Amino acid sequence: MAEKVPIWERVADALYFIESPVAIAQIASRFEAAYAPVIATATTDTVRAKAIDALWHYLSAGGTPRKHWALTKEEALRALDALVNLAEE
Repeated sequence: MAEKVPIWERVADALYFIESPVAIAQIASRFEAAYAPVIATATTDTVRAKAIDALWHYLSAGGTPRKHWALTKEEALRALDALVNLAEE
């Protein structure tokens, strides 16, 4: 039986278009801990939509003292699509 690829590695592969390794690492960590479990196990469309909306806001927000990176709107949308697909696998 083949080992499953770790989520952080799948996130890094999916976000190949983001140049900052720091951004990818932080997105992967947050996605694995907070967003993926909710999107994957949502029992209603409302819960799933709220989790996806929260992920969108995280990805599209500018930099903060704890988030030292920002994505363009296009990158954020691409990342959102890729991450939602990963969560649904």
